[in-house]
Amino acid sequence: MTPGRVALLLGLFAVPAVLLWAGHRLRRRSAGWRGAFWGAVLAHTLASLPAMAAAMWPPVEWGAGDRWRGLAGFWLMLLAAPAGAALGYLRARRAPPPAFQRTTRQR
Repeated sequence: MTPGRVALLLGLFAVPAVLLWAGHRLRRRSAGWRGAFWGAVLAHTLASLPAMAAAMWPPVEWGAGDRWRGLAGFWLMLLAAPAGAALGYLRARRAPPPAFQRTTRQR
């Protein structure tokens, strides 16, 4: 099995399984965890669109050096989730806490 196919399978099955695990008891997690979770979900969802489009190109149109199709079709869903998690984590760490958390902690 080629590394591209392994990346495709991990992107299709392992990343959603990790996101399912990471979303468990999400309200009790820190702001950084929630930001990383939603960043990964959004990035994986958005990455699935070009991955599906690349998968639907007919094989007749593929070239021998067609690296963009390989990147979009095989690797994008696997690589986009950690990148989105990192961006979501950084964004959540800079933002002030939501209003419901400010009022809950004052009691």
